[in-house]
Amino acid sequence: MAPHGKELSEDLEKRIVALHKYGIGYKIAKTLKLSCSMMAKTIQQFNRTGSTQNRPHHGRPKKLSAHAQLHIQRLSLGNRHMSAASIVAEVEGVGGSACKCSDHTPHTASNWSVCLF
Repeated sequence: MAPHGKELSEDLEKRIVALHKYGIGYKIAKTLKLSCSMMAKTIQQFNRTGSTQNRPHHGRPKKLSAHAQLHIQRLSLGNRHMSAASIVAEVEGVGGSACKCSDHTPHTASNWSVCLF
């Protein structure tokens, strides 16, 4: 479960689960000065997974470094008529590799869009 706001400490999450197992209901929230929804989500996560720790995120790994992404944003805002091939040349000059294809074939301007993002 991905956190949407402030994350609770592990100690506090363990206390919530322990009090819940002991049989204390929604008074846990009042005792620990938490919102009822935060306490309920912690208990639901524990009941579903058996743990209160966040699971690793799924999804595609990032291809560009944070520095290279920021550089691309600045380039595109500074010159809106810049082509994808010239942006790639600039990003590779900064030190980030824009294309991490496994086949290592040279790219033409027509197929850069496939590898950029």
